[in-house]
This record gives sequence, C-alpha cells and structure tokens, in this order.
Amino acid sequence: MKKTELLIPAGGTEQFIAAVENGADAVYVGGRLFNARMNADNFSDEEMQAAVDFAHVRGVKVYVAMNTLVTDEELAEAADYAGFLYEAGVDALIIQDAGLGMLIRETMPDFPLHFSTQGSVYDLRGVETAARLGYERVVLARELSFNEIRYICENTDTEIEVFVHGALCVCYSGQCQLSRCHGGRSGNRGECAQPCRLEYKTFDAVGRAVDTVRYPLSPKDLCLIDHIGELAEAGVASLKVEGRMKSPEYVAIVTSIYRKYLDEYYANGSYRVSADDREALAQIFSRGGFTEGYWNGDPGMELMSGNIPKHQGVRIGKVIKKVTGGCLVDVKLYDSLQIGDGVEIHGRHVTGNIVTYYKDLKGGLTRIGDIKGQVEHGDILYRTSRKSQLSDARRSFENKTFAEGKFLRKRMIDMVLSADEDGMISLSVSLANSPGRTVDSTAESQPTVTVTAGSFDRADDPSAAKERMENSLRKTGSTPFAVAEISFSEGFDRMAPSSAINDLRRRALSELEKCFIVRREKAAPVFIWNAPSESRPKGLEFWFATWEGFCSFTMPAELMHSDAEKALIIPVTAFERHFGELREMAEAAAGEGVRIIPYTSDISKGAEDDYIEEHFQSICQHAEASGIYVGSLSWVQPFRSEGIRVYGDYGLNVCNRSSAAAYAGIGIKGCAPSLEMMPADGSMGSFPYMISQHDPEGDWLLDRKKARIRIVRRDESDQTLLIPELDILNIHAIREALNQENDNEIVRIYFI
Repeated sequence: MKKTELLIPAGGTEQFIAAVENGADAVYVGGRLFNARMNADNFSDEEMQAAVDFAHVRGVKVYVAMNTLVTDEELAEAADYAGFLYEAGVDALIIQDAGLGMLIRETMPDFPLHFSTQGSVYDLRGVETAARLGYERVVLARELSFNEIRYICENTDTEIEVFVHGALCVCYSGQCQLSRCHGGRSGNRGECAQPCRLEYKTFDAVGRAVDTVRYPLSPKDLCLIDHIGELAEAGVASLKVEGRMKSPEYVAIVTSIYRKYLDEYYANGSYRVSADDREALAQIFSRGGFTEGYWNGDPGMELMSGNIPKHQGVRIGKVIKKVTGGCLVDVKLYDSLQIGDGVEIHGRHVTGNIVTYYKDLKGGLTRIGDIKGQVEHGDILYRTSRKSQLSDARRSFENKTFAEGKFLRKRMIDMVLSADEDGMISLSVSLANSPGRTVDSTAESQPTVTVTAGSFDRADDPSAAKERMENSLRKTGSTPFAVAEISFSEGFDRMAPSSAINDLRRRALSELEKCFIVRREKAAPVFIWNAPSESRPKGLEFWFATWEGFCSFTMPAELMHSDAEKALIIPVTAFERHFGELREMAEAAAGEGVRIIPYTSDISKGAEDDYIEEHFQSICQHAEASGIYVGSLSWVQPFRSEGIRVYGDYGLNVCNRSSAAAYAGIGIKGCAPSLEMMPADGSMGSFPYMISQHDPEGDWLLDRKKARIRIVRRDESDQTLLIPELDILNIHAIREALNQENDNEIVRIYFI
C-alpha cells in the first residue's frame, strides 16, 4: 500500500530546512512569481534550485505553488517561469488558473499538475472534471466532511490532497473578493490583506445590534491530528499543513508532531495523541483553541475564533493583583512559566510582554514582570510563547544552509565491499531496502553506485581488516546518508588502509547523491492562445443572487435601449420552481431581445446539489433553449451529457483567453469573466464578496469604514453569500464598458 504523504509549507529557507529535518515527505513553496503568498519570503531562482536538490537527495519532493489567477499579459512570463521550474526538477506545480495549466500541459506534458484548493473542488464530479483538464492531483476544498472525503477517494484514481492543520478561510478558497474590494489587495493575486480577521459590527434586518462575536468572519485554526490515520485509511494521498507565512519554529513543531503520529499509525494501526503534544500545537499557534472544521458536518459557531482573531497561546493562570507603583503582577499559575516566555493578560484590556522577572511567593502565588498596562484581579493569563519550545525547535534548522550543516535527516543505505583476484576493491552503495524498512526515493528506480580502488594485498587477519574497514565506511558525516548494513563478498580477504577506504566512501556517496539530482531538458516554446473561445456579440447580463431580487428588478431605460444582447441570469432552483411563470416572462422578454438563463452557484454543495439532482431531467428540459451557466467544475459534464449548452459562470475564474480555451476544450461555450476582472468600486453592481459554508449571525455587517455588507441566505442553498449593499447603479460606467474594444464578450451587472 502506498503510504500517505505528509506535505509541509515553507515560506523561506529556514522553514524549508525545518520541514525536511523534522520529517516532511514533501514541501510546498512559492517562487518569485505567481504564488498565493507573495508576502512570504519565497525563493529566488538560485534558492529554488538549491532547495530542490537539497530535498531530492534526502528523498523529499518539492511542489511549487503557482496558484494565482493570471492575466493575458502575464501568461507568457508565467509559462516561462514554469519552464524554469520544470528544468530545475520540481516534482509538481500547484495551479489555480486553468489557462496556465493548459499551457503547461501542452508544452511540458510530463510535468505533474495539482489543482489548487483555490479551484473550489468539493465533490467527485469536480475531481473528475479536473482530471479531464489534466490534473493528476486535486486539493479538496476545506469544507468537506470525512464521509465526503472518503467517498471521493473510494471512487477516483485521481490523487486527493486534504488540509489537516493551520489557518482556515471563512470563504471557499478562490471565491473571495473581500480582500480586493475592502483591503485593496487581491487574495487571488497572492496578496490577501485578511480583512476576515478584522472586527465587524453585526445588525439584524431592521438595524438593531446583534449580540455576537466581534470577529464574525475569523475561524479558528484547523487541527486534525486525531484523524490522520482515518484519512490515510480512506486513501488520501497527501496530508497538507497550511502555513507558508508561518515561522520556521512553527514548521518544525507541527511537522515533527504530525510525523510522529503518522508513523505510529503505520507501525501500530492506531495512536493516541499525548497531552503534551496537544499543548505544543496550541502553544506554537492557535486562535483560542482549534477546530476540526467540517469533519463531522457543519460546526456552527464552534468553527469561529470569536473575539480572538490572532494567536492566543495557552491559558496558564489568572491575575491576583498588580503590585502598586511598578510593572510587576502577582498571578496564580496552573501551568509552568519561565523567564523568556511571552505572556498576554486578557481582561477589559489586553497587555503583554516577555517575562523578564519571576519570583515564587508564599501561598502558591508567583510575581512576574515586566507587565505594562492595566490589569485587574481575575484577568486571564496566557502564555503566548515558550522559550524552551522555540529553542528546541531552532536546533533543527539553525546554523544550517542547503550547502552545509549538521543535518538530522538521513537516507539509509546498504554497502557491499568486494575484491577480485587482482586485488581491486569495489564498493557498491544503494538505498537500504531491508525487511520492515521503506525505501523513499524521488527517482523512478533505485540506483546503485559502484567505485573501485586498488590493488591491495591480502590481509594477514581478514576479520580484523573487515572490522577496520567497516568503521571507516560508517563515517558518513554531514552527507545525507547513514549506513544501515555493510556486507563483504564471499571470500573477501583484502586489506586497504583507512585513507583508501575513506576515499572510496566519499566517491561512492558523492556519486549516489548525484543520482537524485533531477534536471530536465528545456521545455518546448509556449504558444499563447490569442483568440476568444467563441466569437459572440458583446452581451449585457444581469445576474441575480436571489429570486426576490430578480422579481423586483426593472431594467434601466438607458440599458434597455442599448444594442447589446441582453440576458437575465437567475439561480437554477428559482428557474425550475417558477418555470411556469418564467415561461410567460421569457416570451415577453424575448420580444424585447432579452433571454433568461439559469445558473448553478459557484459552490452548490448540499441542498442546491440535492435539488438539481432531484429535478435534473426537468431542469434539462426547461433549459434546452436557454442553456445553463455553471459556477464550478461539478456540473459541467452532467449537463453536457444531456446536450444542454453550458456556459462558464464567474466561479470558474476566467481571467485570460487561455482559460476560456481550456474550458472550451471540455465543452463550455463561452465564460463570464471572473469577479477578479470586475471594478472594485461597485460601479458594476453588488457582486458577491464571499460564498461561505459558515452562516454568520445577523443580517448584515458594518466594517470600520462604515461599509455595509449584507448576509444573504437563499432557498435551496446551504451556503451564505456576503454581498455589499450598493444603492446606485453607475449607468455611465456600464455604457462605457459596453463600448470598450476588449476581449470581454460579456458585461455583467450584479444584483442581490
């Protein structure tokens, strides 16, 4: 059985070394271009090559995230950078943009592609469509239960990757516009400003304040340490830890703990996580504890961090009193605290510092300092960092580079020493493959390296000679290898000095190391698709989040009289439920050159999917003339197989002509532009900022700039939309967009 991979993030060199040294099977990183964490340290070309080589000689794979959306102007540069990564021996690329994926597949067909969680794949149908697009692995959306994950794994040959630890987005990844529109930086372009971690006021439908959490969009961090055995048993190919913005200490601690229990599972078939390891995970980073996410279904408010949007640490005591006239505080401790640890005190105010003073007092109290700020009796004391934990973690990566250091990670090798009649000695070295030992290699076959020296005389005492030579052979030092077994050929009776054996060992290990350095030939030249997927007159579309919004809509006269083809885009559930009355509307609208087209949501998991499946044949019959927009990969093939004309909605995130061409290749007849292409100023209407599996309390949110965001709940949908409340439609901007000469065939206006 192929073992499940432990996949670890690295935002820089120290994190990369920490991941490898603490037991990662694979590491994912970002380079200098087109990755979703452009604010991490990331890797220059030289660092990338050194990192890949460092990992490969230690049996570790390297995946590079190129998981941002790409414009037409950027495609050539992105493909060229992918070509560099291909030549450098990177094991796979993590891709969101379908157009970039298509270019890579056409020019580097043997370069493995993983479909990013930014692709919003949440079911088996989506996995199968991603496979048709050329992806050998799919990183599932984080909103799936274990039963849903297991079902997908049992019914596909495509590799499945699942997040098991780290930060969660409240929005389905790849479908968020909140950062771009409220933070000025796009998450889909690698610069998420994390506005979901900010404070919002919550109100009900009539404007009354709702008594709820201050940070209604900030989830806790995910922790599935108790379930990695179940995921492995289900057939998940890779267990992924989030955190390319995290510290190397974080990487070291999380990696070592997940490595420990994954190994225990494979050794014993079960494991039990210790209290110390649970505390270690919480200590290094947690937002008021952990969540298991959607493992057992919708966790409700248990998912959210509530009033703690940042690292909180571990609760270890409470304040008894502040010492008058100074910065010392008397506390009651429930757990250990040392000088050099970081603390925060939470009450009406939050204050904290590194502990520089510590004294045990009578009555079981402890005096600590230097604590500035206001504290009161009963305030809660948290340990936000533990000096000893950080020091232990640093030992795995400090004073190490890709070129040198006292490394812990070794690959076990076997050695065989033999001699011929002329006294020539041969040393053969290969990866160990003894019973009970797993061979881990990035190479397709296990190499054997043989070097020779001599000639040498026969030994007076062969047994003593072998012992001395074996001692020399085991001195692998700072190489990435350690010796498992040394054997001698039958009748071996030669004696070589230690210097000669040392030279044999050095040459053999050097040659073996070269066997794992991967270099590929330069990729074929890139052809950029320069034509739209289908030539159509520019259309004007009105997209509605709800049936009620559609019913209350009156098309502005200035737009009604434009020459553009017009369409009203409504939810498929409303289209089917109200088809009788829509038929009359459609006939009247058709006389004015307006079509009505249904759409499936960009995420239709749960109730909407159930509705579509239950009414599928009827929907197909009713949509035969209009066609249907699909918001995700999940419904492309079902409707295509029934002969229904399928269009791609904004959820497919088409930002370039190559993406449109890629989707045309699986039968999609034209795509609406990604919301990423929409003006952020609201001039084209109220498009969704988020689609979330979590349902916040209340009816609308107010941010610190007094902008209103409506929480939209729809019939036959398990998901919640967050949509800005805009009162005025910018007709001038819409007419300008209609008159622009560009490749966008569709001008979209969005309504709640």
